[in-house]
Parts: sequence; C-alpha cells; structure tokens
Amino acid sequence: MSAFGQGRDGNESCPEFTDEEIRLIRLWSLSDVSAGRQLSAQIAYFATPAVFGIYGLASGSIAIVGVAFVCILVLLAWGVVSTWRDQRNSNLMQSICAKVAATLPAGEERK
Repeated sequence: MSAFGQGRDGNESCPEFTDEEIRLIRLWSLSDVSAGRQLSAQIAYFATPAVFGIYGLASGSIAIVGVAFVCILVLLAWGVVSTWRDQRNSNLMQSICAKVAATLPAGEERK
C-alpha cells in the first residue's frame, strides 16, 4: 500500500493520511502551544505546593512542608505519566511528517 494518494494530475503526489492522522493534524492545528500558555500552566501547577512549602517553613511546621513536598512529587509523576501517554501521538506525528517530507523535492529542506 502506498502512502501517497492520487494527485489532480493522476500522479502520486499527495500523502494519503489515515483517519487517525487526520484527527491528530486537526487537533494540533487548533491547539495553543505558545510559550506563555505553557509557562502559565507550569506556574499554576507548582504555585500551590510552593506556597504551602513557604508557609510551612515560615511557621516551622514540618507536616506542611511534607505535604508540599508530596504534592510536588505527585505533580512530577503526573508529568511523567502524561509524557508517556503522549508518546503515541508523537509517534503518529512523526509518521505524518515523514509522509510530508517524502513529497518534498530533493534539497527542499535547506530552504
């Protein structure tokens, strides 16, 4: 099975994407991956445990510092699990990029 579909001129020129690849292309084209959004999300995740930790240090409560530390560990574990889950989409996007790159003429990557 060829990864290319029939172009308007009858030659194989356009990549033929699977339904799953099309879904991912549409999803990624609509997503906001700006640096500001990523930074604000990271601050939101870690601000609460940081405030708890600072409060625990200021009040001398080792229990509150411990809770903050456990919360940060949970958030880090969540990040690892999320990255592991997103690996499938990364592999799918790599497949999409390989199909698109195969349609480029030789030397096109330098432009």
